[in-house]
Amino acid sequence: MKALLVDPDPQRAPVLAQALKAGGAAVSIAGSASFALTMLEWNTQDVIISRARLGDMEGHELCTIVRSDPSTKEIRFVLIVGPGESAPTQTSAAGVDLLLPDALSNATIVTRVVQLLRRQQEATSPFLQAPTSVAPTPPLVAPSARPIAPPRVIAPPAAAPAPPPQRPLITPPRAPQPIAAPPRPSIAPVAPPPPRPVAPPPAVVAPPPVAPSPPVAPPPAATTAPPASSTAPPASSTAMPAMAGLDAVGTTAGARTFQGALGVLEIEELTQAIAVGGKTGRLLLVLSTGGGLIVFEGGRVTHAEYGGQAGEAAFGALVTASHRERGGKFCFIPVHPNELVSQPRTVVRGVEQLLLDVARAMDEERRG
Repeated sequence: MKALLVDPDPQRAPVLAQALKAGGAAVSIAGSASFALTMLEWNTQDVIISRARLGDMEGHELCTIVRSDPSTKEIRFVLIVGPGESAPTQTSAAGVDLLLPDALSNATIVTRVVQLLRRQQEATSPFLQAPTSVAPTPPLVAPSARPIAPPRVIAPPAAAPAPPPQRPLITPPRAPQPIAAPPRPSIAPVAPPPPRPVAPPPAVVAPPPVAPSPPVAPPPAATTAPPASSTAPPASSTAMPAMAGLDAVGTTAGARTFQGALGVLEIEELTQAIAVGGKTGRLLLVLSTGGGLIVFEGGRVTHAEYGGQAGEAAFGALVTASHRERGGKFCFIPVHPNELVSQPRTVVRGVEQLLLDVARAMDEERRG
């Protein structure tokens, strides 16, 4: 069983996720409805367990979007509501399969979810249907007793008269007549079938021209990539787009970009989503203190720039600044790997290690 848990509370969600894992489920956690819809594009799920209040939209609104998509409409949807959060009419109209109160324990919630999926499996499996009834065999009726007639008296046969004497007849043998051989049927020659006309090959249509990706100023080419722990910036930092120009970059045709506001999705969630999808491109970030850049190649972070820094130090400073300001915008622009040949590679460690180091540094800053 694959379950997607949508809960904006970072302390409550891991507890329910641990209970689902103990019940044998593979659990993914999304902190918002927007991030949940992004995860559904990359991974199929058996059931979605969502809270009624998600921050960016209501839980029944998320269910309506899931039901409207042909690729996700068959996923079971469980909605956990608190007192007075969602009306039954809204949840039934959205297509919610199971409505659970917030007061239930995590073990009870897991049991109800497993029962929901088991009932669906029994309803769709042809081997679990109830057997058809067999009509009983009618009882055998003993035949009524019939009277036995007495045996008939058979008269002895009368004596037959003796046959008259016959003279033997001798038939002379007839000469054998020749047997004529049957005529052999004439076989008409079979004419070869006419050759089938060969259709000319279809004309090759030239593919339509691909619109160029949105112009992004490339960073200067570095002769040697600095080590992972280096904090020295490159010769000249990449020019970041202004706050007003970020929307224009996201709406340019020809490339599947996605953009939004920081706060609804944090930089950590964006980094994990891009890494899970294995995407290649540039994540542009605009804060009130300046612009930032994170480069991905096949889901791995290979370069970061912010505030005159580059590499892992720039990545950590960019995440910390986004938490301090609580504002700004982001835009992810997919590019072809060939466009990143001249891009410097200043980050070596994986995404999970980078996020753990940033979280550890933020905790130490709060304690200090």
